[in-house]
Amino acid sequence: MEKAHGVVWDLDDLYRGADDPSLAHDIESLIGLAQEFQGKYYGKITAPDCSADLLLQALQDYEKLVESAYRPYAMANLLFTGDGRSDKYKALVAKVQDALTRFGNETLFFALELQKIPDESLQNFVATGKLEPYRHYLESLRLFTPYTLSEPEEKVVNRKTLTGKTAFVNLYDEFTATFEWQLEIAGETKTLTQSELRELHRSPDAALRKKAKTAHDGRYGEHALIFSNIFGNLIKDHANEMEARGYESPIQPTHLKNKAPTEVVQTMMDVTSANNSLVQRYCRLKARMLDLPKLRGSDLYAPVAKSEHKISFEEGRALVLESFAGFSPEFGAIIQRVFDENWIDAEVRPGKRGGAFCYSVAPSLHPYVLVNYVDNLDSVYTMAHELGHALHTVLASESQSLLTFHAPLILAETASVFGEMLLTRKLLSEDPNRETRIRILSSKLEDFFGTISRQTMYTRFELDAHQEGGQRRLSADEFCNLWLKRRDELYGDSVDFLDEEKWFWSVIPHFIHTRFYCYAYTFGALFVLALYNQFEQEGSAFVPKYRDLLAAGDSDWPAKQIEKVGLDFQQESFWQGGFQVIERMLDELEGLV
Repeated sequence: MEKAHGVVWDLDDLYRGADDPSLAHDIESLIGLAQEFQGKYYGKITAPDCSADLLLQALQDYEKLVESAYRPYAMANLLFTGDGRSDKYKALVAKVQDALTRFGNETLFFALELQKIPDESLQNFVATGKLEPYRHYLESLRLFTPYTLSEPEEKVVNRKTLTGKTAFVNLYDEFTATFEWQLEIAGETKTLTQSELRELHRSPDAALRKKAKTAHDGRYGEHALIFSNIFGNLIKDHANEMEARGYESPIQPTHLKNKAPTEVVQTMMDVTSANNSLVQRYCRLKARMLDLPKLRGSDLYAPVAKSEHKISFEEGRALVLESFAGFSPEFGAIIQRVFDENWIDAEVRPGKRGGAFCYSVAPSLHPYVLVNYVDNLDSVYTMAHELGHALHTVLASESQSLLTFHAPLILAETASVFGEMLLTRKLLSEDPNRETRIRILSSKLEDFFGTISRQTMYTRFELDAHQEGGQRRLSADEFCNLWLKRRDELYGDSVDFLDEEKWFWSVIPHFIHTRFYCYAYTFGALFVLALYNQFEQEGSAFVPKYRDLLAAGDSDWPAKQIEKVGLDFQQESFWQGGFQVIERMLDELEGLV
């Protein structure tokens, strides 16, 4: 099955399609349901006679209400990511976003009242034991109390978001969904999607890699005016809101949302940057493997094998299934459901969003997985990564309700990166020959450097951009200069980059969709390396501890969840331990080369 042709998800568990009358009904009824909830609870959460029973019922009703909003939102976004060129889907997304903004304003009072409950009263409510399932949700919500505006002000912020932040995000998504590239390959001009063009970055043909990379990044540079305005306006919008709320830095709300102490994140990033020499050492080694005097930017993901082994979707699916099942038969059975019940959209087609994701809607619904499978090892790793997310979703849904279901970002990458490690374990356990082992180790090292070192570089650039762009308008060239500064810190003189690669900052969707998301990848990968070390030491005894970690969702502080598996992320050694694993892999690869 070439490029997973025909492997598309079934969205019927949400709605039967964009024209399903139930979808239109649910969108239209959102405001009425929100108003009913407001009429039932407005002013009662902070009233002197509020009880634990009343608060419990309100939280349960709120969860049902929010899920009624999540369903149409999920449907609209999944349809759009499947075909970003469809005007029907664009209109549906806009309609849902408008309804959700009004819905959010009608229910805004609830979070504000939860934040205003006196500490003593809340402690008494929790002491009854009735609110235990929601204890952490309430504690987490109240972290934001010092930065919350009045109800009328919060409503204005929500409404302006539609024509501010949301509008720029939509513009980015819709504009990039139209991108196609014409490239001459073997004397024939071909029209390529972004996923197909990126596949050529892994071509064994160095000239083709350079042509593809130049075309890809150059296209973003051609539209630098648009991308610098989108990013610049999002930065300024965020700066204005941070000032109004009283935050000390642009990244602070992300730390609060992740429940990650600032000093822990800073230590993690400092340790990561201190190990940039490993990246540079690998790049020099890879140049030797490719018989090049020095890597170019277009060579970073070049295959080290003389011929790239094609892996069909069926073969990739089997590898991933066996990897998870080898760790736990239960995990294998859950992953099998992803394929059997059509939770995955894997084929490559025009208009489909590039990259990959796992969309977790609610505990009552299964996850939806998007990948663009292009018949190579990288595609298999991507699938293992996203199906790790799916596994996380299924396990959390068994024991968590909607408000404690989605793990914070710093733990959200745990199962995904661990899934990649299970795939690596399987591939290396099959006693491959020297060349195959080199290919596997190279692939995994590149993945770790991309997930850890490069994501930290992204975060440092993003923070630079927010600190500078929050004060003044940045030009496209200034964005490029900030990007080049952080990129050169990572790679040193080990890589000669193409001129067009200075535009790569505009390719990263996380900067647009979710501010400061990228450091969660670093956290997740280094945490997984620590977990995997434990697994190798403990064997099957580790499995139930790991399962409990995934099933916990967002029901407790990350530090406590990590402590339960015997680790402490407060220590610098926790982070450095991951690089010791990476260095051992690099040592082995150097020995093989």
